[in-house]
Amino acid sequence: MKKKLIAGILAGSMLAALAGCGGGETDPGAADSPSGSGSGGVIEITIPSYKTGENVGAVFFEPQVERFNQLYEGQYKINLESVPQDGFNDRLKQLAQQNMLPVLVQGGDVDWMANIAFPNGMAYDLSEWLNETPAVKDLLLEDGLEYCTNEDGSIYSLPLATVRPTGFFYNSALWDPQEDLSAMSMDEFLTALGDQKIAFSTAENGWVAALFLTALIAEEDGGVEWLQSGVETKITDFNTPIFINAVARLQELLQNNAAPNSIGAAYADAANSFMSNQAALISNGPWMSTDFAETNSANWSNGFNGADVRASLFPGQVGIANTACFGEWWISASASEEELELAKAFLEFVYSPEELEAFLLAEGGDAPKLEYSDGFKAQQGETQVLADLAADTTEETVFAPCILDMIPASVANSDFGRLLPSLADGTYSPEEFAQWMTDSATAATAE
Repeated sequence: MKKKLIAGILAGSMLAALAGCGGGETDPGAADSPSGSGSGGVIEITIPSYKTGENVGAVFFEPQVERFNQLYEGQYKINLESVPQDGFNDRLKQLAQQNMLPVLVQGGDVDWMANIAFPNGMAYDLSEWLNETPAVKDLLLEDGLEYCTNEDGSIYSLPLATVRPTGFFYNSALWDPQEDLSAMSMDEFLTALGDQKIAFSTAENGWVAALFLTALIAEEDGGVEWLQSGVETKITDFNTPIFINAVARLQELLQNNAAPNSIGAAYADAANSFMSNQAALISNGPWMSTDFAETNSANWSNGFNGADVRASLFPGQVGIANTACFGEWWISASASEEELELAKAFLEFVYSPEELEAFLLAEGGDAPKLEYSDGFKAQQGETQVLADLAADTTEETVFAPCILDMIPASVANSDFGRLLPSLADGTYSPEEFAQWMTDSATAATAE
């Protein structure tokens, strides 16, 4: 799945626009710039990040940056500019227009990166560095490396070394089937589920419902391939038996198994429902494991006990994850030689075995090409849900990308969740839901 670079008129017009914003005249020490070199021999930069403050990602990321700063004290230093997650992509685009991208860029809007930032020379080519740094390259996911490698061999986004397949958590105090749930078929799973309640969310982007829908699609014949077809070009036609059959099953779950507050619930409402014994199941990623630790017991109620929670991948050994994708980090092409040294040192630090293991212990997941230390294996086993997911993630695991990532962003972020209540109350049939999704996605891509 190699990305094609867009050249010609697009490149020329974009670069001209950047030049018109005074790119070559920007004061590198200006207050609005997120980057800049320090004095006294310390190379110092500032990068915008949403993984700060109260954001769940800050729990691991802020200490990680501090560890890097301590390791390279007197040589390198990274400061973080806190940016709200819902405004982060716009912040990057604004900085790009001002020719002031940070030295280290923490992702961004996928379409913007693929169609604007990378084709127009905003990113540093990592291919030579990776060839010279096998300690990093040898850990990269093959699908991700292929996806991030362009036809000319250049690599702008550093591919991932970890995968965090999403499954579901269940409260064994309410439902304890004593079986390998991921090894079941979907029919067997739903039969075993019976009338147990699922904590769904239908507001915002309908996150929890979207995860279950993804698993239901993946169980259909050709479903995984249909989802994967949206990696390169967003899915806009939903009038297929694969989607309609999966929506029909989701409709039944919403009508028969949804926790009492599911309709109109945001994710926080769904999480609260699960952690107050109002639902036996909730789907979410391994990062939710920290919610079940005793240190977070203030968020529990009605006798809920995090120690009772177990985890599983979905029936059919399905883990929701997209491994053919851009990674989290890239480097600005405008970085100075000194700043490049810092950026490369940080990426090598983040991809070191110690930091990868620390990340997996904090947020869950798997690094398939990393040989785990004995200490890591022992610590991972201390968190039951992470141990459960690790045991389920094998060579037989089927990775399916979440449907929200495979459809136009406007449909995924608001339209999908907005119509879920109409599916739940029967106002829309699965066929009508599919047609509505098709109309919305087609309109979105025509804009």
